[in-house]
Amino acid sequence: GGGDFFGDMFGAPVPDAGPAAAATGAVALASSAPAPVNEGAMSRAAPAPSAEEKKPPRHAHKEGDLPPGGEWYDARIFTPTLGVMFFKPQELTDSLFLQTDREIVDALDERPVVAFIVEGSSARSAGVELGHVLLKVNGIDVKNPKEASRLIKEGPRPLPLLFYVPDTQVVVAEGEHMVKYDTRDTGAPNSAKDWKPKYVVIGGIIAQPWMMNMYRSKSEYDIAVIETQARRPISVKVKQFSLQGARIQNDWQGPQMVKYKNKLHPWKYIVVLPVARNPIKISSPNLSQLKPVHEGIRRVLMAQQRDRGNPTPHTAAPVRSADPYGRGAERGHHGGAEARAGNFNQGQAEATGRRRREE
Repeated sequence: GGGDFFGDMFGAPVPDAGPAAAATGAVALASSAPAPVNEGAMSRAAPAPSAEEKKPPRHAHKEGDLPPGGEWYDARIFTPTLGVMFFKPQELTDSLFLQTDREIVDALDERPVVAFIVEGSSARSAGVELGHVLLKVNGIDVKNPKEASRLIKEGPRPLPLLFYVPDTQVVVAEGEHMVKYDTRDTGAPNSAKDWKPKYVVIGGIIAQPWMMNMYRSKSEYDIAVIETQARRPISVKVKQFSLQGARIQNDWQGPQMVKYKNKLHPWKYIVVLPVARNPIKISSPNLSQLKPVHEGIRRVLMAQQRDRGNPTPHTAAPVRSADPYGRGAERGHHGGAEARAGNFNQGQAEATGRRRREE
C-alpha cells in the first residue's frame, strides 16, 4: 500500500557514505514510522527472553560452522514489521565488530547481523540487540540480509525467529548527551541551561568512522538511518564534526567535572578540540553514560596516531591506575565503548532514566 515506505527497497544499496555504510544492508522495516511502543500484541506477546531462553539451546543444532562460545535464543514476532536493519558481518568491522576477532567475522559468513534497531520496535520488545545474528526465520535457514528481509516480510504471524549471540564485545559509540559547541571557551558554561541536548553518534552505520554526528534525538537518528538506507535525502537536522586531526583536552586526566547548583550531581564532561573549529564540550550526569562516546572518540584519535606513527600525550590516554571507567583499566588506552552483545542498550536506558530523575 501507499504507506509501505520500503516496498521494493529490501536489500537496496546505500549511498556511498563510507566503509561503515553497507552496500548490501537489508531492512526488515515495512514502514518508515517506528512501531509504537504501546502496540498491544507486541508487548504482550513478545516479552524479552528470560535467562532460561537465553541459554544455549538444549535441542541439537547442526550449525557446526558457527564460531564457538555463542548462545542461541528464540524470539516470536507478532507485528508486520521487525524494526531492524541487517548487515553482513564483514560490513561491520569498522563499527559493531571493530574489536571482534576476524575468525568470528569470517565464520559468520554472510549471515544477517542486527546493525540497527528502531526504538519502540517489536525487535526491541523481543530482546533482540545489536550484534545478534539471525539464523532462521520460521524454521528456514537464512544466509544473508536480503533473504532475511524477504522471509520476515512474507512469513506468518506469529513469526518464530532463531538468533545467535556471538561470544564477542560489540562496539557502540552513541548516546544522549548535553553539548556545547558555539563558543571558543574550553571550560564548561556557567549555567546548565547553556548546554543543548543532543543524540551523539561517533561513526556508526551511516557515517565515516571519524565523523561525529549530533541529532536532536534518538528517534531523529532513526529517521536519518532509514532515509539513508532508502537513498532518500535526510529530512532531520544533523550537526556534523570531523575528528580528523582533533584531540581531547587533557585527556590523560580523564573527564572533567562541573557542579551546577540546581543539579543533584556534578556533570562529567570532555572537551574535543577539532582543527580550526570551536571546542566541542560533551557532558553526562554520570561517568557510565559518558563512556561510550568518550571512548569512541579516543578510538578514532588513537587510530590516527597509529597511522601517523606519532603518539602524543594529548590523546594517547595512557593506562592509568585511576581509570575513571573502573573495570576497563587494563584496556583504558585502547578499549572501545564496549558492551557485551545485548547489554549496552539496557545500560543506556537505565542511565537515561537516572538522568531524568536527577533533573
